[in-house]
Amino acid sequence: MPKRAAPRKRSAAGAPPDLRARVRELEDENRRLRARLEAVPASRLLPMGEIAEEFNTLDLDRIAKTATQRISALVGARLCSLFLYDYDTQDLVLAAHTHPRPLPERISLKAHQHSVMDHALAGRKTIEVHGFHAWETAHRTRIDRSFANQYETETCLSVPLYTANYAVGVLNLADKQGAAFFDAATEVPAVEHLARVLAMAIRNGRLFREVQNQAHTDALTGLRNYRAFHETLRTEMHRSQRYGRPLGLIMLDIDSFKELNDKHGHQAGDRALTELGKAIRAATRREDFAARYGGDEIAILLPETPPAGCLSVVRRLLKSVREHDFSFNGKALPFSISVGVAFFKPDMSITQLVGAADQALYRAKQAGKDRYVAAD
Repeated sequence: MPKRAAPRKRSAAGAPPDLRARVRELEDENRRLRARLEAVPASRLLPMGEIAEEFNTLDLDRIAKTATQRISALVGARLCSLFLYDYDTQDLVLAAHTHPRPLPERISLKAHQHSVMDHALAGRKTIEVHGFHAWETAHRTRIDRSFANQYETETCLSVPLYTANYAVGVLNLADKQGAAFFDAATEVPAVEHLARVLAMAIRNGRLFREVQNQAHTDALTGLRNYRAFHETLRTEMHRSQRYGRPLGLIMLDIDSFKELNDKHGHQAGDRALTELGKAIRAATRREDFAARYGGDEIAILLPETPPAGCLSVVRRLLKSVREHDFSFNGKALPFSISVGVAFFKPDMSITQLVGAADQALYRAKQAGKDRYVAAD
């Protein structure tokens, strides 16, 4: 039986010393923020309240769009971007921006350890830059200027987004309109206050999305489940009918899956399904929607994709599966898939589209397996 850990030393108030210290830090931070907010003109407090109210949603895309558009307008920033922190990769992922030119979808903090955003996140405080050289001299450190060409001036704010000790992301404002600097007495505290509200809204939205994803995800393959597939299929068919957009549907299953289970056991079959999910994710695009349809059958929706593009995805999918390592307990499993693909027509029902892809899959099986057939 493991030894029981000694109880942590507590203060007279009953809380661990490190927790009480953190509480004092937060109280001091709140006092400083309240003091700075008192300097914010009343004319700015009303729009701040309106912006905070707009954050009262679980829609992450809406939150991000509101933040970049409304906060930049509040302080007269020509450019604004919002990046969210990815704990798995330690990257910053672009959520929304107002730049006229494209921004990187992902920024590696490992590769850009001295960027303004990295300084803000690491120091957990707003970075105000009024000229890169002046900031470097004052702080005796350097700035990674890889993204400096995105801006017309060297004036920017980079505000870290945190909820307690949880890093949420970074809000950036740049190119102040009609002035050289952001006002440290009125504009900066206004942005910092909204950043705290924004961080909590994003955290809540992420938690909600995570719960939604779990409810719509197949645990074995990591793909979406049958319910999620049919909800998305209805939506995409409606969009295709209304706007005349192309839509493709792939149906595939594992060749001789029953024999694989009988010979190698159901654990091997489960492993094969898990690995198939990985191979599919490696071959499909971000906009594609792959789901476990039932048993060993997988459905993949291809929105905005004409027939030629659908066939390119199918060929890439077959290549990914053929090159993937399907093994169990150190032994390679015999593995291949057959694929059917159908193309949506405006007068088709859900049953007809799925039936067309299923019939093409059946023909691929009949033709010898490990191949694809396109519906007529």
